[in-house]
Amino acid sequence: MNKKIDSISGLAGFAALMVIYAHMGSEGFLHLSHHFHNLGVMIFFVLSGFLLAYLYLDKKFCVEDVTAYSLARFTRIAPAYLFTILASFIIFTFFDPQFVYQISTHNLLRHILFIGNESVFWTIGPQVQFYVLFLVLWSAVAHYVATKNPLPLIFIVFVAILVIMMRRSLPGTFVGSNLHYFVFGALAGVVRKKMHIELRQPQLINIIHVALLLIFLAVECGIIQISARMIHENLSTLVMAILVAFFIFVFSFDSFSSRLLFGNPLLRLMGTLSFSLYLLHMPVLYWVKKLYPDDITHPVVVALTFALIIALATLYFYTVERYCALAVKTLGKKYASVLGRLFMYLGVKDRATAG
Repeated sequence: MNKKIDSISGLAGFAALMVIYAHMGSEGFLHLSHHFHNLGVMIFFVLSGFLLAYLYLDKKFCVEDVTAYSLARFTRIAPAYLFTILASFIIFTFFDPQFVYQISTHNLLRHILFIGNESVFWTIGPQVQFYVLFLVLWSAVAHYVATKNPLPLIFIVFVAILVIMMRRSLPGTFVGSNLHYFVFGALAGVVRKKMHIELRQPQLINIIHVALLLIFLAVECGIIQISARMIHENLSTLVMAILVAFFIFVFSFDSFSSRLLFGNPLLRLMGTLSFSLYLLHMPVLYWVKKLYPDDITHPVVVALTFALIIALATLYFYTVERYCALAVKTLGKKYASVLGRLFMYLGVKDRATAG
């Protein structure tokens, strides 16, 4: 059984809040240092790699589990994302040609195919592409476990290294441009999964947690200086990918500090709402700027804007996201046998014959 890690859900909430924080800065609501303007996206990418490795790599690569994985991943993102894309298309085309999500006939298909780059949607494509690539990694790991033949796994590692080396020349909507985040996240997930017991010295992990938090605050406040190049290229640097993966790995261990910082009910709720927060915060910022262009830096306007983002994301989650996902999941279960036959055609074995 996979032990649920409460702090991981809280980290997803923290990532969503960091994205909102960064965009409130870039949109003029807040005056920020922008040292970590991409931190929320980095955490989302690393969390994807971490969670998939932690939850699935020790499972059999069989039709039943692969079908369940595919339905779970698709229903997590696709329904709410596609609903938002279509709603944005209608708003931009028929009601507001200045709308922040400028989805038109020229780019609608690209966004439906998860390769669009309008506003925050550029991060969705790499996530979905990694979900597909993870099946290849999962298959290679299962093959190695069953046959002790490491060649497929070695080949995948070799290709991943080549892609990471070329990442700066790849388009941002392609998973290869940010593959290092997913890879280091997956490595952290594998190591964490192998550590079946919690650390026996909780005071030590508490010290590490507090130290990491203090370092983060010191950099953001300018007490610790980092190079201008690292600030400019922080999304593409290997150092940031390693640091974020280590951050998530360390905070996946239960301790008083991890429960207080990321395992608390409020951040876990933000984790539940994280995708709706991600999808809706830019339209809210756009509409507030449109209504109150001269007052967006006023503390009351900032606070009310943030509260409005949370409120609308909550409503969106319990209506659009939850019910769209439920409808697709119900439809998926109805036709799961069709998907299963497709995977069998592609060579995936059923549970009884899988190694």
